[in-house]
Amino acid sequence: MPALFARLHTLICGAVACLLPLTSGVAQQVPSAFHYKWNTPVPTEMITPADIEQALIWTGHISVIGGETSARKAARAWQVSKGRAATDVLPDDQAIELVSEGLKRRDSYGWSILRDDAVGFAVGIPAKLVKSSSPRNEDNGLWYHADGAVGHSAGMYYGSPNCRTIDALFAKMKAGAAYHARNETTFVILKRAAGRDTFTKAMCLASGLAAVVITVDTGRVGTDGVLFAAAASSLVVNRNFDPSARPHPRIEELPPAPIGESDGEVARPRASGQTPANVDTAGTTTRLKLARRNGADLRAEEVFEKAAGAVYKVKAGKRIGSAVAVSESDLLTNCHVVGDRTQVTLVREKQELAAKVVSMNVNADRCVLRTEAKLPKWVEVRPYDDIKVGERAVTIGTPQGLELTVAEGIVSSKRSQNDSKLIQTSAPISQGSSGGGLFDAQGQLLGITTFYFKAGQNLNFAVAGEEFARPDGQPD
Repeated sequence: MPALFARLHTLICGAVACLLPLTSGVAQQVPSAFHYKWNTPVPTEMITPADIEQALIWTGHISVIGGETSARKAARAWQVSKGRAATDVLPDDQAIELVSEGLKRRDSYGWSILRDDAVGFAVGIPAKLVKSSSPRNEDNGLWYHADGAVGHSAGMYYGSPNCRTIDALFAKMKAGAAYHARNETTFVILKRAAGRDTFTKAMCLASGLAAVVITVDTGRVGTDGVLFAAAASSLVVNRNFDPSARPHPRIEELPPAPIGESDGEVARPRASGQTPANVDTAGTTTRLKLARRNGADLRAEEVFEKAAGAVYKVKAGKRIGSAVAVSESDLLTNCHVVGDRTQVTLVREKQELAAKVVSMNVNADRCVLRTEAKLPKWVEVRPYDDIKVGERAVTIGTPQGLELTVAEGIVSSKRSQNDSKLIQTSAPISQGSSGGGLFDAQGQLLGITTFYFKAGQNLNFAVAGEEFARPDGQPD
């Protein structure tokens, strides 16, 4: 214990703000600040109380100086700071604004996750401000140091100290602190010395102790002090916590925050939020066929030749998008393409064809169109579990109203949002591409291109085609 006390005491130079969560911090996974991660405008339905709390931390409204601030009180303070009337519940537009503001502040620090699954812990780190060094054994513990514009250290101890000895450790370390607080398993210490302000949070377990230490210049505390609360809320340890294991740390970047239209956002247009009367609400069809990958890859021009005949431009009033035929009568598109209309027009090579909306899941942005006339060409759909990250992908759609535009990339990742399976791709997607097809290298449909993020690089997304299949017995 004396060695740990000496080590932490050396690191703790002082601080002015802290956060003391009332939980132990033991978790199975890192509690990410803001889990809507696909670089689109923050959907209201995805904002949770935890997201609001994180946003209030990043905007500086939860700093817990001398005591814990409730999220409700902090939210009211944020409203007042914006010249708004304080309310008990944030209106949807204000919740979106607050979370977006918090995310932007988070991203200004390059806030990332320092994770070591072998040791069993994770903690936030301001990657734009610091450079990490290799972990090393110090004073019977394992320390991860990063230095730069601020100081960042994470220390892991196995055996002692632990929850049986944390009282004695806290008693020694709080001497001279500007602020200190603790509960049964956690304590925070804040001190100031030599123009540097430092915050430390320590968390005990039966098997050991984990700590994070953040140091900033005193003159920067008003700006960078948010890192104290952010680090405190981000430190977690897994149940397999073992600092005696061989470390394998990695830095995981968090996706960039959504940005406003003034900053260059290309947002996925919102669907109407309501399904017209007499329209099925599943957003699925029994008329598509699932088929696994089979055969050699085609060149991009061969994929286009095989699949383009199934892609149509969609006109729904002033809205223009695309749709992909998956049977002789049914086409898949996004609900934000059709809006609240139940009838749309399909266009291909100056020929127009009427189609009606027969199934609409607004929340999942899945709509199914149906024609009375028999369509000449359609495509099969790849099952989601058969899609491989890294495989080639080709988009065919109607960006800016330009029919049958093709682009190529890869499947970058497979994700989910609102219980809907998404495919991330580097294949370019532009305005007007919504409802178009993301195809594999054999011309099978992977997904319906839905949205992209202009401020990022190749951050494009499609709703998996299988999501449109009604789960009542589709052929494989």
